[in-house]
Amino acid sequence: MDTSYSYQDSLHLLNNSEWNKLSLQNRAAVMQSIENEVARREGRPPCNVSLFSEAPRNGLISAGKYNRANGSIEINAYHLNGNTDGCLNTIMHEGRHAYQHKAAKGEIPHYNQAELKAWRDNMKPGHYIEPEKNRRAYFNQPIEADAREYAFITSKQIQSEQKIQNSAANKGISSFVAKTSASKDSSSSTNKGIQNFRDRLDGLSNNVVPDARNTEKPKGNTQTNSNTQM
Repeated sequence: MDTSYSYQDSLHLLNNSEWNKLSLQNRAAVMQSIENEVARREGRPPCNVSLFSEAPRNGLISAGKYNRANGSIEINAYHLNGNTDGCLNTIMHEGRHAYQHKAAKGEIPHYNQAELKAWRDNMKPGHYIEPEKNRRAYFNQPIEADAREYAFITSKQIQSEQKIQNSAANKGISSFVAKTSASKDSSSSTNKGIQNFRDRLDGLSNNVVPDARNTEKPKGNTQTNSNTQM
């Protein structure tokens, strides 16, 4: 994947107005950035994120997959055309499967031994239930129930971080506009003062009393406020 984003850039690009401008490859790059950050927090190696293309069947879509054989995450290109909430939930869900797999193999620590035992049993050959076989059982089996709960919680956390970043960015813009406005007021006042001074010089050089409009004290408050609220 040629394009890469920082985590902060990815939070910004998760805004739907920005997301809609991105190509599929760049959307996948955003998902890769999110996976990198979550993996770092979990203490596991990040998975490589790639795309596959599978059209919806019977009104259902395969949003993503975790490949235990090579430790990668595959995201359905059709799914990336949806809103960012669903895409974020998918990358969290599949990343959790990566965590479960690493924990079950003993490559990373997981301190809830009951959960760990249930995951290992669920991953044994023939124990995992495919959705085509029994949809309810698929949803309720240990690794799927855990991944679904984890994805819900961590998606909310990342969306909270996104809101904080958006709020900080908006405050920065407001502060910049206020400073620019104050700068313009100051510049205007300075230019008027220079012009008044020049007019006075012109009057003195011609031995003529300067026009009263240029000598009277300015009416109203012309002081520039240098203590603009941030």
